Amino acid sequence: MRDHDSLPYSMPALSDEERIARARNMRDRLKERRSCRYFSDAPVAREAIEAAIEAAGSAPNGANHQPWHFTVV
Repeated sequence: MRDHDSLPYSMPALSDEERIARARNMRDRLKERRSCRYFSDAPVAREAIEAAIEAAGSAPNGANHQPWHFTVV
């Protein structure tokens, strides 16, 4: 393979302190997650729904197959 055939994935060089800070931040944010068991019948702007679906559709997936389907109710 020639060097210009693909670009390597790279991350910025981080100090150990920055890695630790980022890991702790992610841990703290994940601790705040909650499962939604109650729903509202309040209307949601179509643009907000479309933006959420676009974000979800860009998630990493195996072999770039995008094996998901979205339903708006």
